[in-house]
Amino acid sequence: MHSTEPSPLSHGQLYSWREVESYPPGWQAEANLSSTWDLRGLAPDRAAAALRRLVALHEPLRTGYSVGPGGVPAQFVHPVNDEGPCGIAAPTGLPAAIGHADRRITDFGDPIRTTEALAARPIPMSGGPCWTGEYVTTDGAPMFLSLSFSHLILDVWSVIELERRFRILCADPEADLDPGVSQRDLAATQQAETWRTRQASAEKYWRGLLDGAPAGFLPALPTLTAGQTKPRIQATLHSHRLTALAAEAARRHAVTVPAVLLALVAAALAEHLGTGGAVIALMSNNRFAPEHRTAVGTLNQLIPVSLPADRAGTLAEHVKRTHWAGARAYRYAAYDVDRIAALAAGDAGAAAPPDGWFNRLFPAWFNYLPFDDRLPDPADTAPAELVWTARPREYGQPFDVRVTAQDGRTSVQLRTDPDVVDAPTLAGILRTVAFGVRRVLSAPESGLKDLWSTAEPDAELFPVDPAPGPR
Repeated sequence: MHSTEPSPLSHGQLYSWREVESYPPGWQAEANLSSTWDLRGLAPDRAAAALRRLVALHEPLRTGYSVGPGGVPAQFVHPVNDEGPCGIAAPTGLPAAIGHADRRITDFGDPIRTTEALAARPIPMSGGPCWTGEYVTTDGAPMFLSLSFSHLILDVWSVIELERRFRILCADPEADLDPGVSQRDLAATQQAETWRTRQASAEKYWRGLLDGAPAGFLPALPTLTAGQTKPRIQATLHSHRLTALAAEAARRHAVTVPAVLLALVAAALAEHLGTGGAVIALMSNNRFAPEHRTAVGTLNQLIPVSLPADRAGTLAEHVKRTHWAGARAYRYAAYDVDRIAALAAGDAGAAAPPDGWFNRLFPAWFNYLPFDDRLPDPADTAPAELVWTARPREYGQPFDVRVTAQDGRTSVQLRTDPDVVDAPTLAGILRTVAFGVRRVLSAPESGLKDLWSTAEPDAELFPVDPAPGPR
C-alpha cells in the first residue's frame, strides 16, 4: 500500500504525537533520537544501496503528518519513487533526507559532534520526512553516517533495528528482509471492530487505576500545562557493580531486572511523599504479539501501574508484587490515548481534557533500556559515579527515571521537580536504589521499612562523598 492519502495514526503514533505537541517552544529537538553508524570499509555503492532498501522497506522513513479538523493528526506515506524530500536524491543516490559531505575527519570525536549537532535541530511535526542525516565521506570513501529521527516515526528499538538491517544489506544486497507490520496496517487493526474489546479492557484498567491510586500520591505531584516550563534537577548514578547485583537479584527472585529497580524507586518515592504507595508509568514497546516483534515504527506507550508500599511486608514480597503488577499492566499498554484523556476528564466532571492533560496522566514514569546483556567483569572494581546535569529538560513530568544498561554498567537517571524532590532527597533516592538492590540479595526477608536503615558504605555502588547537587 503506497499512497499519499491521509490515514489514521496507530496508537503508538498518536501517543508520540500528543507527547511531542506538549513540548514547550525551544525544546522540540528533545523528540529526536540520534544514531551514528560507522561506514569505514564499506563500498560507496553498497552503503547507498542499503540505505535505499531501508527506505523502500520501512514506511516510517517515508511518512509525513498533517493536522486535520479538531487537531486530529493524520499520516501520509510517500511512494518509494517519490521525487520529493521523502524519496531518493538523484545526484547522490541517497535518500533525500540525507545530506552528503566529502571532507576530512578532524579527530575521533568528529562523528559524535556531527550527530549531536544534527540531533539539536528540531524536526517539524507536520510535513515530512521526520528524519534527517549526514553522510560523510573522505575522498569518496564512506566514513560515517549521522542520523536524527523524530520519535513521531521511530522508537529506540527501531533505531537499533534499522542499523542491524543496514549491516545485513551491506553484506548481502539481496537479503530477504521482512519489513514487519506497517504503522498504517497496525492503525487499521486498532481501528477495527475486533480491537474494541482490547480498548474497552484498557479503559477499564485506567478507571481502576484513577479510582484506586494511593491516597495523596497524585496531588503530591504537580504537573505543568502544555508548553509550560519549570527548572528541574537531574542526577545519574553510574555503577558496574549495580549491574551484577540487579541481575543476581532478579534471577534469585524469579523477576526481571527492571522490576527490582522499579520496586526500590517506588518504595523510596512513597516514603518521601508519605503515601501508601506510588503510581509510576512504565514504558512499554508493545511488541508482545509475534506479528509486532519486527515492526519498525513508534509503538512505545506509557502505562501506569499502582505500586503499594507495605512497610510491614518484606523486601522479597515487595519486589515480586511489583513484578507481577507491571506484567499485568503491559497487557493494557496499547490504547487510544485520546479516549483515555476523555475518560479521565469525564471522571473528573470536565467537559473536555484540561490543558496539560498528557502530563497529568503520567506524573511519574520509569523506563529501562538494556542496550546489551553484558555483565561487568568481576575484576572491575570501578567506583560508582554520581553526575549532576547542568540543565535538564525543563518541562514534562515532575518525577521520571530512565535506566540504561550498556557495556556492563547500569546508569540510573532521575529527574525531578525540586519542589517535590530536592537535590539531597534525589541523591538519597538513588542511594536507596543502589543499596536496596544489595539488601534484596542479602536480606530479602527484612522489612521494607529497613531500606532506610544505615547501610554499610560501598564505593562501587554509590559514591562515599558525592557532589551535593548541581553546580
